[in-house]
This record gives sequence, C-alpha cells and structure tokens, in this order.
Amino acid sequence: MTTATSEVQHAALWFIGPDMPGLLRLGAKFVADRGGNIDKDIADKFGEKAVVFMSITAKPADIKRMEQDKDALKTASGCGVVFQPMKQPTVPEEFQGTLHGFDIVTDDSPGLVAEITGLLADFGVLIVGHTGERRIVPGPRTQVQAGQKYVVMLPHDFDHLGFTRGIDALAKRHNGTLKSPLRAVPGLLWWW
Repeated sequence: MTTATSEVQHAALWFIGPDMPGLLRLGAKFVADRGGNIDKDIADKFGEKAVVFMSITAKPADIKRMEQDKDALKTASGCGVVFQPMKQPTVPEEFQGTLHGFDIVTDDSPGLVAEITGLLADFGVLIVGHTGERRIVPGPRTQVQAGQKYVVMLPHDFDHLGFTRGIDALAKRHNGTLKSPLRAVPGLLWWW
C-alpha cells in the first residue's frame, strides 16, 4: 500500500488463545483482506496459549471495517480478540523529534528491566518501544542472557555523556555490554 501518511490510520490488534497451526496466518489474512498493512507483529507461545500483536496501518474506512469484523477473527481463531484504532502518533513538545535507540546484552537477573527503565526515567527519557528476549547460551558453563532493544525519545535538555556512563555501568554490573550505544535511528515514530 503506497498511501500518503495523511490518508492512513493506525490500529493495534491483539489475539490471545489456544495455539494452532496457521494462527498468525489468520491474523495476517484478516488484515490483508481488509486492505491493511502490518507494520510490526509479535507472536509468542506460552504453554498451550498463543499471544499475537499486530500494529496496522490502513485507510480509515478499512480500519473501521476491521473493527466491525473482529468477531469473524474471534470465531475463526477461537481466541480472544481486541482491535483498537489509534490516532496518528505525535511528538510531545518537551521531547526531540528524532528517535534514538540502543541495544544491551547482559546476564539475566530479576529486576533487570526495572533497573534499566529506572535509569531511563531518571534521565527523563520517554520509551517508545522495547523488546527483550531471555535466552540460554549452551557451553561448558550454561549462561542465561538477556538481550534488550529500546527505542526512545530524548528530552530537549539531555545529558548524553551522563546517560552513556550510567547505562555502560549498569551493563557491566550485569556482566554485559552495550551492543549498540544510544544513537539516532531512522524510521517512523509508529514502527521502529
């Protein structure tokens, strides 16, 4: 879909329920059949349940049709379905318009995400997106690592050096490193 930004609307689609082959396809087909684009999706499995999230853009009339037809997806998938139309994302007045991001890889530990987000809050940073994954690294000594990616908005008055020192110290305390230091990232505000 090559529609101008002003002609599209955003929406979020979640469905949660029993996992089955073709579940992600059902969601993708539901969106495509109604004229939408999937800008970002996340699918995960928890025991016998699946969780799927899709960030969608489409013409306002198509978004309205998806909202009206969401019960068809509920029936076809056997999952609970939530469809939420959204407004165009905006940049709050007190923040810079450019998105920034960083990646960190550390040993996993309880409270790690709370510690990182606490540091971001201390520096007045607004989190736009976060993904994290815990993985077990095999070897002579099994290691559990946490990989995390943050996309943020910085306040106009931002201590870049102080933040870099703080996040670097935090990574080292958890036997880790900044995989990618804080830097401007290209892309749309809605999808990163």
